[in-house]
Amino acid sequence: MFTVTSLTTHASSATNGVPYANELADLQLPFAGITAEYINPTPDSLLITTNTPSFIQSGTGNDTVIDQSKTTGDVVIDPSGGANTVQASGNPTSHDTVIVDVESDAPLTDVITGLKAGDNVVIKGLTALSPGDFANATVGGLQGLMLTTHVPVGGPAAQVFLSGYNAGDLAAGGRLSAVPFAPPSSMPEASSYLRLHVGP
Repeated sequence: MFTVTSLTTHASSATNGVPYANELADLQLPFAGITAEYINPTPDSLLITTNTPSFIQSGTGNDTVIDQSKTTGDVVIDPSGGANTVQASGNPTSHDTVIVDVESDAPLTDVITGLKAGDNVVIKGLTALSPGDFANATVGGLQGLMLTTHVPVGGPAAQVFLSGYNAGDLAAGGRLSAVPFAPPSSMPEASSYLRLHVGP
């Protein structure tokens, strides 16, 4: 079940969404339990809450997406462009993957809170990090790690703020590992990406 409030029009609704159509196949990650999706490319700013394993994709507004799932499984969130806030689930058996498409959706700023072991941030269009891409930062009173990248070089900025993390977490043996993925030649439409995985 999804609860959706437009912060632009102040209209609210609850919906079961539609059956999940496997749009995430190109990520080749072992997502579990996803049966429903909510996709709304509106430029309005939305507040979206889910309580079940699902796929959520919003539009170019300044969106807030909250995972309140108590069910074992995955919630995949693609907040698209704008200045967005994503709250990961506190349920240790519900794992969140946040998609940041720096090729198509920048400029964007995603503030992600509550990431825990087993969660991921997938940065589409990026395959490596350099020291200049990340820095410790404070956003809205939260301390964390800010990643800033431009794809292509000189293009609009995509910023990802990971609350509660720091540059040391990306060092060898840290809580964050960066794993690049290049799609096989059988998937020519898929983007390469970098997966930031939260370890134990």
